[in-house]
Amino acid sequence: MNLTDLSEVLRDRAELADSSHDARMAGVRARVTAARRRRTVAGAAFVVLALVGIVYAVLPRPGQQPEPAVPTRSLPEYQYGTRLTTQAWGDLPSTSVTVRFVPKSSDIRLFTRCDIGPNRSLLITVNVNGHSFKENNTCSNSANSSSTAWSSMGVLPGQPSVITLTVSGEQGSSQSGPPPVLPLPASGTFALGVGEPVPVSEYPFPPRPQTLTPLPENRRDATIELRADPVDPAAKKEITVEWPGTNLMLAHMNTPGRLRVLVNDVVVIDLDHWSYSVHGGQVGRYEWERGVDGLPLAKGQQVKITVIPERTTGDWDVTLSPW
Repeated sequence: MNLTDLSEVLRDRAELADSSHDARMAGVRARVTAARRRRTVAGAAFVVLALVGIVYAVLPRPGQQPEPAVPTRSLPEYQYGTRLTTQAWGDLPSTSVTVRFVPKSSDIRLFTRCDIGPNRSLLITVNVNGHSFKENNTCSNSANSSSTAWSSMGVLPGQPSVITLTVSGEQGSSQSGPPPVLPLPASGTFALGVGEPVPVSEYPFPPRPQTLTPLPENRRDATIELRADPVDPAAKKEITVEWPGTNLMLAHMNTPGRLRVLVNDVVVIDLDHWSYSVHGGQVGRYEWERGVDGLPLAKGQQVKITVIPERTTGDWDVTLSPW
Protein backbone atom coordinates (compact mmCIF):
# COMPACT_ATOMS: atom_id res chain seq x y z
CA MET A 1 0.00 0.00 0.00
CA ASN A 2 1.50 3.30 -1.00
CA LEU A 3 1.07 6.65 0.61
CA THR A 4 -1.83 7.60 -1.65
CA ASP A 5 -3.80 4.47 -0.74
CA LEU A 6 -3.10 5.04 2.94
CA SER A 7 -4.40 8.63 2.71
CA GLU A 8 -7.65 7.50 1.10
CA VAL A 9 -8.23 4.83 3.78
CA LEU A 10 -7.64 7.32 6.58
CA ARG A 11 -9.91 9.86 4.90
CA ASP A 12 -12.72 7.32 4.53
CA ARG A 13 -12.46 6.33 8.19
CA ALA A 14 -12.43 9.98 9.29
CA GLU A 15 -15.67 10.70 7.37
CA LEU A 16 -17.33 7.69 8.99
CA ALA A 17 -16.30 8.97 12.44
CA ASP A 18 -17.68 12.45 11.67
CA SER A 19 -21.01 10.99 10.59
CA SER A 20 -21.20 8.92 13.75
CA HIS A 21 -20.45 11.99 15.88
CA ASP A 22 -23.14 14.06 14.15
CA ALA A 23 -25.66 11.34 14.71
CA ARG A 24 -24.84 11.15 18.40
CA MET A 25 -25.11 14.95 18.77
CA ALA A 26 -28.45 14.99 16.97
CA GLY A 27 -29.77 12.38 19.41
CA VAL A 28 -28.59 14.41 22.38
CA ARG A 29 -30.27 17.54 21.02
CA ALA A 30 -33.52 15.63 20.49
CA ARG A 31 -33.51 14.34 24.07
CA VAL A 32 -32.83 17.87 25.45
CA THR A 33 -35.68 19.32 23.36
CA ALA A 34 -38.07 16.61 24.56
CA ALA A 35 -37.12 17.26 28.21
CA ARG A 36 -37.71 21.01 27.79
CA ARG A 37 -41.09 20.35 26.18
CA ARG A 38 -42.11 18.13 29.10
CA ARG A 39 -41.06 20.82 31.62
CA THR A 40 -43.02 23.51 29.70
CA VAL A 41 -46.18 21.39 29.65
CA ALA A 42 -45.80 20.58 33.34
CA GLY A 43 -45.32 24.29 34.18
CA ALA A 44 -48.42 25.33 32.22
CA ALA A 45 -50.45 22.65 33.98
CA PHE A 46 -49.24 23.92 37.36
CA VAL A 47 -50.29 27.51 36.53
CA VAL A 48 -53.75 26.34 35.44
CA LEU A 49 -54.19 24.32 38.63
CA ALA A 50 -53.04 27.29 40.72
CA LEU A 51 -55.55 29.61 39.02
CA VAL A 52 -58.33 27.12 39.55
CA GLY A 53 -57.38 26.94 43.23
CA ILE A 54 -57.45 30.74 43.58
CA VAL A 55 -60.86 31.00 41.90
CA TYR A 56 -62.18 28.24 44.14
CA ALA A 57 -60.89 30.03 47.21
CA VAL A 58 -62.39 33.38 46.19
CA LEU A 59 -65.80 32.24 45.02
CA PRO A 60 -68.34 31.76 47.84
CA ARG A 61 -69.15 28.11 48.46
CA PRO A 62 -72.66 26.89 49.21
CA GLY A 63 -73.52 27.60 52.82
CA GLN A 64 -70.60 30.03 53.27
CA GLN A 65 -71.72 33.42 54.64
CA PRO A 66 -69.90 36.59 53.46
CA GLU A 67 -67.89 38.47 56.05
CA PRO A 68 -69.87 41.49 57.38
CA ALA A 69 -68.54 44.88 56.26
CA VAL A 70 -67.04 47.02 58.99
CA PRO A 71 -69.13 50.22 59.17
CA THR A 72 -67.24 53.47 58.62
CA ARG A 73 -68.06 56.22 61.07
CA SER A 74 -69.02 59.47 59.44
CA LEU A 75 -71.02 62.59 60.10
CA PRO A 76 -73.67 63.34 57.45
CA GLU A 77 -72.03 64.55 54.26
CA TYR A 78 -74.58 67.34 53.67
CA GLN A 79 -76.08 69.50 56.43
CA TYR A 80 -77.41 73.04 56.68
CA GLY A 81 -76.36 73.97 53.17
CA THR A 82 -72.80 72.71 53.60
CA ARG A 83 -70.80 69.68 52.50
CA LEU A 84 -68.54 67.95 55.00
CA THR A 85 -64.89 68.56 54.03
CA THR A 86 -63.03 67.16 57.03
CA GLN A 87 -63.82 65.20 60.21
CA ALA A 88 -62.10 63.39 63.07
CA TRP A 89 -63.37 60.81 65.58
CA GLY A 90 -62.15 59.91 69.04
CA ASP A 91 -62.89 57.12 71.50
CA LEU A 92 -62.84 57.45 75.26
CA PRO A 93 -60.63 57.32 77.28
CA SER A 94 -58.80 59.59 74.78
CA THR A 95 -59.99 63.17 75.24
CA SER A 96 -59.36 65.19 72.07
CA VAL A 97 -59.49 65.23 68.28
CA THR A 98 -58.04 67.73 65.81
CA VAL A 99 -58.84 68.65 62.22
CA ARG A 100 -56.52 70.55 59.89
CA PHE A 101 -57.87 72.04 56.68
CA VAL A 102 -57.57 74.89 54.20
CA PRO A 103 -61.00 76.55 53.77
CA LYS A 104 -62.25 77.92 50.48
CA SER A 105 -64.29 80.54 52.34
CA SER A 106 -64.79 81.92 55.84
CA ASP A 107 -68.41 80.80 55.83
CA ILE A 108 -67.79 77.37 57.36
CA ARG A 109 -70.00 75.42 59.74
CA LEU A 110 -68.74 73.40 62.69
CA PHE A 111 -70.33 70.05 63.61
CA THR A 112 -69.89 68.07 66.82
CA ARG A 113 -71.34 64.77 67.97
CA CYS A 114 -70.82 62.71 71.13
CA ASP A 115 -72.32 59.35 72.02
CA ILE A 116 -72.14 58.04 75.58
CA GLY A 117 -75.73 56.81 75.77
CA PRO A 118 -79.28 58.17 75.44
CA ASN A 119 -80.00 61.55 77.04
CA ARG A 120 -76.38 62.03 78.12
CA SER A 121 -73.97 64.78 77.10
CA LEU A 122 -70.27 65.51 77.31
CA LEU A 123 -68.80 68.86 78.24
CA ILE A 124 -66.46 70.09 75.53
CA THR A 125 -64.14 72.95 74.68
CA VAL A 126 -63.26 73.93 71.11
CA ASN A 127 -60.11 75.79 70.12
CA VAL A 128 -59.95 77.46 66.68
CA ASN A 129 -56.48 78.58 65.60
CA GLY A 130 -55.63 79.37 69.21
CA HIS A 131 -58.97 81.13 69.89
CA SER A 132 -61.53 79.79 72.34
CA PHE A 133 -64.88 79.02 70.69
CA LYS A 134 -67.71 79.56 73.16
CA GLU A 135 -70.82 79.02 71.03
CA ASN A 136 -71.42 75.53 72.37
CA ASN A 137 -69.97 73.70 75.38
CA THR A 138 -72.03 70.50 75.38
CA CYS A 139 -72.13 67.62 72.95
CA SER A 140 -74.73 64.84 72.61
CA ASN A 141 -75.60 62.05 70.19
CA SER A 142 -77.59 64.55 68.11
CA ALA A 143 -75.19 66.37 65.80
CA ASN A 144 -74.76 69.99 66.84
CA SER A 145 -74.09 72.76 64.34
CA SER A 146 -72.39 76.08 65.00
CA SER A 147 -71.55 79.11 62.93
CA THR A 148 -69.91 82.40 63.84
CA ALA A 149 -67.63 85.14 62.52
CA TRP A 150 -64.87 82.69 61.70
CA SER A 151 -62.58 85.29 60.13
CA SER A 152 -62.07 86.80 63.58
CA MET A 153 -60.63 83.42 64.60
CA GLY A 154 -58.20 83.28 61.72
CA VAL A 155 -60.30 81.09 59.43
CA LEU A 156 -59.45 82.71 56.10
CA PRO A 157 -59.80 81.42 52.54
CA GLY A 158 -56.65 79.65 51.38
CA GLN A 159 -55.01 79.77 54.82
CA PRO A 160 -54.43 76.60 56.92
CA SER A 161 -56.64 76.30 59.99
CA VAL A 162 -56.57 73.99 63.00
CA ILE A 163 -59.57 73.17 65.21
CA THR A 164 -59.34 70.96 68.30
CA LEU A 165 -62.22 69.54 70.34
CA THR A 166 -61.49 68.42 73.92
CA VAL A 167 -63.89 66.57 76.21
CA SER A 168 -63.58 67.35 79.91
CA GLY A 169 -66.35 65.39 81.64
CA GLU A 170 -69.98 64.36 81.56
CA GLN A 171 -72.66 66.92 82.20
CA GLY A 172 -74.67 66.03 85.28
CA SER A 173 -78.18 67.15 86.18
CA SER A 174 -79.31 69.56 88.85
CA GLN A 175 -82.66 70.86 90.03
CA SER A 176 -81.12 74.19 90.97
CA GLY A 177 -77.83 75.84 90.20
CA PRO A 178 -75.34 74.89 87.53
CA PRO A 179 -75.21 71.19 86.69
CA PRO A 180 -72.26 69.29 88.17
CA VAL A 181 -69.37 67.95 86.11
CA LEU A 182 -69.19 64.15 86.30
CA PRO A 183 -66.12 62.04 85.48
CA LEU A 184 -65.72 60.89 81.90
CA PRO A 185 -67.38 57.53 81.17
CA ALA A 186 -65.18 54.53 80.50
CA SER A 187 -66.36 54.31 76.88
CA GLY A 188 -67.95 56.49 74.26
CA THR A 189 -67.23 58.32 71.02
CA PHE A 190 -66.94 61.96 69.98
CA ALA A 191 -66.52 63.66 66.62
CA LEU A 192 -65.62 67.01 65.10
CA GLY A 193 -66.38 68.04 61.51
CA VAL A 194 -66.21 71.07 59.25
CA GLY A 195 -68.60 71.83 56.39
CA GLU A 196 -68.27 74.42 53.64
CA PRO A 197 -71.22 76.04 51.85
CA VAL A 198 -72.66 74.47 48.71
CA PRO A 199 -74.64 76.45 46.12
CA VAL A 200 -78.38 75.83 46.28
CA SER A 201 -78.21 74.56 42.70
CA GLU A 202 -75.83 71.75 43.75
CA TYR A 203 -77.19 70.81 47.18
CA PRO A 204 -78.98 67.41 47.40
CA PHE A 205 -82.33 68.08 49.04
CA PRO A 206 -83.96 65.45 51.29
CA PRO A 207 -86.94 63.44 50.01
CA ARG A 208 -90.10 65.50 49.76
CA PRO A 209 -92.87 64.52 52.21
CA GLN A 210 -96.37 63.83 50.94
CA THR A 211 -97.77 66.79 52.90
CA LEU A 212 -96.01 70.11 53.36
CA THR A 213 -96.29 72.24 56.49
CA PRO A 214 -98.60 75.16 55.72
CA LEU A 215 -97.28 78.70 55.96
CA PRO A 216 -98.47 80.93 58.82
CA GLU A 217 -101.80 82.57 58.15
CA ASN A 218 -101.43 85.76 56.15
CA ARG A 219 -101.56 88.95 58.14
CA ARG A 220 -105.02 90.37 57.68
CA ASP A 221 -103.66 93.87 57.58
CA ALA A 222 -101.10 93.15 54.86
CA THR A 223 -101.09 95.94 52.31
CA ILE A 224 -98.84 94.16 49.81
CA GLU A 225 -98.47 90.44 49.18
CA LEU A 226 -96.63 88.30 46.66
CA ARG A 227 -97.16 84.54 46.65
CA ALA A 228 -95.76 81.49 44.88
CA ASP A 229 -97.34 80.36 41.65
CA PRO A 230 -98.93 76.96 42.48
CA VAL A 231 -98.03 75.67 39.00
CA ASP A 232 -94.45 76.97 39.03
CA PRO A 233 -93.28 77.77 42.58
CA ALA A 234 -89.81 78.72 41.31
CA ALA A 235 -91.19 81.42 39.00
CA LYS A 236 -90.04 84.99 39.57
CA LYS A 237 -92.65 87.50 40.78
CA GLU A 238 -92.46 91.29 40.47
CA ILE A 239 -94.75 94.24 41.15
CA THR A 240 -94.46 98.04 41.16
CA VAL A 241 -96.31 99.78 44.00
CA GLU A 242 -96.36 102.92 46.13
CA TRP A 243 -94.04 102.38 49.06
CA PRO A 244 -96.22 102.11 52.18
CA GLY A 245 -93.54 103.38 54.54
CA THR A 246 -91.71 101.61 57.35
CA ASN A 247 -93.89 98.53 57.26
CA LEU A 248 -92.92 95.07 58.43
CA MET A 249 -91.77 92.86 55.58
CA LEU A 250 -92.12 89.11 56.18
CA ALA A 251 -91.01 86.26 53.95
CA HIS A 252 -91.78 82.55 54.43
CA MET A 253 -91.11 79.31 52.56
CA ASN A 254 -91.91 75.68 53.34
CA THR A 255 -89.51 73.73 51.08
CA PRO A 256 -85.77 73.72 50.56
CA GLY A 257 -84.42 76.33 48.21
CA ARG A 258 -83.54 79.98 48.14
CA LEU A 259 -85.75 83.06 48.27
CA ARG A 260 -84.43 86.54 47.53
CA VAL A 261 -86.51 89.69 47.95
CA LEU A 262 -85.32 92.86 46.22
CA VAL A 263 -86.58 96.41 46.51
CA ASN A 264 -85.49 98.59 43.59
CA ASP A 265 -82.98 95.83 42.71
CA VAL A 266 -81.39 95.87 46.20
CA VAL A 267 -81.53 92.56 48.10
CA VAL A 268 -83.28 93.11 51.44
CA ILE A 269 -84.01 89.45 52.34
CA ASP A 270 -81.98 86.42 51.28
CA LEU A 271 -83.26 83.09 52.63
CA ASP A 272 -81.55 79.73 52.23
CA HIS A 273 -83.57 76.74 53.42
CA TRP A 274 -82.56 73.06 53.59
CA SER A 275 -85.58 71.18 54.93
CA TYR A 276 -89.37 70.94 54.58
CA SER A 277 -90.19 72.96 57.68
CA VAL A 278 -91.35 76.58 57.54
CA HIS A 279 -88.51 79.08 57.39
CA GLY A 280 -88.75 82.84 57.38
CA GLY A 281 -87.04 86.21 57.53
CA GLN A 282 -88.06 89.81 58.01
CA VAL A 283 -87.13 93.47 57.72
CA GLY A 284 -88.54 95.71 60.46
CA ARG A 285 -89.26 99.38 60.91
CA TYR A 286 -85.92 100.30 62.46
CA GLU A 287 -84.02 98.62 59.65
CA TRP A 288 -86.00 100.58 57.06
CA GLU A 289 -85.40 103.78 58.99
CA ARG A 290 -81.66 103.16 59.11
CA GLY A 291 -81.71 102.32 55.42
CA VAL A 292 -81.24 98.73 54.29
CA ASP A 293 -77.90 98.72 52.43
CA GLY A 294 -78.27 102.44 51.95
CA LEU A 295 -81.57 102.04 50.10
CA PRO A 296 -83.35 105.45 50.02
CA LEU A 297 -87.09 105.01 50.38
CA ALA A 298 -89.87 107.54 50.97
CA LYS A 299 -93.51 106.85 51.66
CA GLY A 300 -95.59 107.11 48.51
CA GLN A 301 -92.73 106.74 46.00
CA GLN A 302 -92.95 104.13 43.27
CA VAL A 303 -90.84 101.09 44.07
CA LYS A 304 -90.28 97.76 42.39
CA ILE A 305 -90.50 94.66 44.58
CA THR A 306 -89.03 91.48 43.09
CA VAL A 307 -89.06 87.95 44.51
CA ILE A 308 -86.61 85.47 42.97
CA PRO A 309 -87.10 81.84 44.12
CA GLU A 310 -84.53 79.15 43.38
CA ARG A 311 -85.41 75.43 43.43
CA THR A 312 -88.47 76.02 45.59
CA THR A 313 -91.17 73.40 45.07
CA GLY A 314 -93.83 74.46 47.57
CA ASP A 315 -95.42 77.59 48.93
CA TRP A 316 -93.79 80.92 49.74
CA ASP A 317 -95.07 84.40 50.41
CA VAL A 318 -93.79 87.94 50.98
CA THR A 319 -96.00 90.49 52.78
CA LEU A 320 -95.76 94.12 53.85
CA SER A 321 -97.92 95.13 56.82
CA PRO A 322 -98.27 98.21 59.03
CA TRP A 323 -97.04 97.93 62.59
